[in-house]
Amino acid sequence: MPRTYKRKVGGRSYGAYSEESLENALRDIRSRNLTQRQTSVKYGIPRSTLKYKLKGAHAGKPGGPTIFSQEEEETFKAYVITASNYGFPVDELDLRLIVKAYADKKGIRIRQFRNNVPGQDWMKSFIKRHRDLTVRLASNIKRKRAEVSDTVINEYFANLTGELHGVDPGSIWNYDETNLTDEPGQKKVIMKRGCKYPERVMNSTKSSTSLMFCGNATGELLPPYVVYKADCLWTTWTQNGPTRTRYNRSKSGWFDHVCFEDWFFSTLMPRLKKGRGKQVLIGDNLSSHISLAVLEACKKNNISFVSLPPNSTHLTQPLDVAYFRPMKVAWRKILTEWKEGKGRKLPSIPKDEFPRLLSLLMAKLKEKSAENLMAGFRKTGISPIDKSQVLSRLPQSAASVSGTSSTIELVSQSFIDHITAARHGSNDKGVVRARRRKVSCAAGKSIAAEDIAGPSQMPQKKHRKKAENQDTADVGDHSTRSDSEAENPEVPRVSDGESSVGDSDVEAFNVEADTDTSTTSPGVRSKHTTILPNEGDFVLVTYEGDHYPGEVKSVKKNGFQVSCMVKTGQYWKWPSKPDLLLYPPSDIIQLISEPKKISRRGLFSVQEMAEK
Repeated sequence: MPRTYKRKVGGRSYGAYSEESLENALRDIRSRNLTQRQTSVKYGIPRSTLKYKLKGAHAGKPGGPTIFSQEEEETFKAYVITASNYGFPVDELDLRLIVKAYADKKGIRIRQFRNNVPGQDWMKSFIKRHRDLTVRLASNIKRKRAEVSDTVINEYFANLTGELHGVDPGSIWNYDETNLTDEPGQKKVIMKRGCKYPERVMNSTKSSTSLMFCGNATGELLPPYVVYKADCLWTTWTQNGPTRTRYNRSKSGWFDHVCFEDWFFSTLMPRLKKGRGKQVLIGDNLSSHISLAVLEACKKNNISFVSLPPNSTHLTQPLDVAYFRPMKVAWRKILTEWKEGKGRKLPSIPKDEFPRLLSLLMAKLKEKSAENLMAGFRKTGISPIDKSQVLSRLPQSAASVSGTSSTIELVSQSFIDHITAARHGSNDKGVVRARRRKVSCAAGKSIAAEDIAGPSQMPQKKHRKKAENQDTADVGDHSTRSDSEAENPEVPRVSDGESSVGDSDVEAFNVEADTDTSTTSPGVRSKHTTILPNEGDFVLVTYEGDHYPGEVKSVKKNGFQVSCMVKTGQYWKWPSKPDLLLYPPSDIIQLISEPKKISRRGLFSVQEMAEK
């Protein structure tokens, strides 16, 4: 069995006092303020311990020796810290496996460990011995954020320093949008031991409400700006909220150009006009936050509009760094209390209830609002200007790891290269996605990979040649659209609905008497109507229920070769590779006028398709 490190119940205690208490006790004895017995009672330190410390005896650490030497434990710690700095922190199991790999590679067997794997007790003791290590919950960041380098930060601060020269901290503003969700989060509860799925009854959804916050480097916070996800705004959605809060709505529930401009001119601009001298507005480079009207207003009113580096807001955005997290923690508490009380039977937060909850949130944050804001500006190096605040949170080079040993290098260069490539990427292309093509399949019918693998692997030129030489085939047999899509990687064709044929637009004649001559409903081409275009005419063809404009390139015995256009938004264009197929007369819908070119990018307008 593995050796246990837990103290037995009733066993004598070792070092149940702090180093500070011991120093204070020894100072009291040496100054003759207290006797040894009085000092022992006051500080809770055994009298024998005080005697040994006064004499300088038993100066070593209490307890038995560690399994690994100090040098080896420093090596383990260096790997943990280096991996954490590069954004790939190890958990407790990872560290235990690292220790096992070290022992196996060294060829030693540790009798206190089972299969050389340290137990949980060793893990806790290791962290306790190294006070600069701790166990924390880690948040996830995207690789794009991890790729932010010191070069980007240095260039950003070089530009920012010039913008902030001579500007008062009260004139440096930061804005950012966030959202308050309807999810109160998880909570630790007391359950019967062995319960695999602890649950609590509480309604929650994935809905959220967007808010815009803005504050300056002196701790002043402007009233929040709320955007609901709705088409209309109702009076009850604006009542009982924080003072001077403004409300808006958008179809998506997020800030668009209209909402951002309204916030800027209704909430921020009146406050900036009260300031003296130059004002600096710092925010992210989101497209909806860059408005021509806003930029022109900034230019007229001596306001510098500064954008943060892309994917760096977790390092450079004051509101993100120091304000939003305590706000989200307080919001989850308020939301939980509401859901356990008044809102326990409601599926989500009603919009007429949200302003009141927001008012409670702002009142709870008011006590430390200014302190958190100023801490955010300081931590992001904006006020006072100090780029080291941001650079210190970027991964350090291998040369910065201190404490090298004469017999073993603490962190090998290969390990540094590995985690550097993992963070910033390497030259490999990663996963290469295969080009896809649309599968033609009847509704309700299943297919297998073998059903579509064959045609896609045939040479494209053979497909085209096969379609051109089908002189002996029946009129109803022609090359499929999937063959064309395989040789033409343009945007897939999109259905434009059913087409109607006017009598004045059609050159028609009656086929044999055995065809159906019954009257058809408006918008449906009768079976006996056939269009016979000439070479160079523009026609409308049908394929799988969709209609496409095209030009007749040649007339064959069994049909017409038509080069079709592809849909681009509400317009059409000719593909880079001609989409040339053989169509039977039954697939020619009508003659159309020549498409009209409307842009230099090769976009065309088809009058007959626009009318449908």
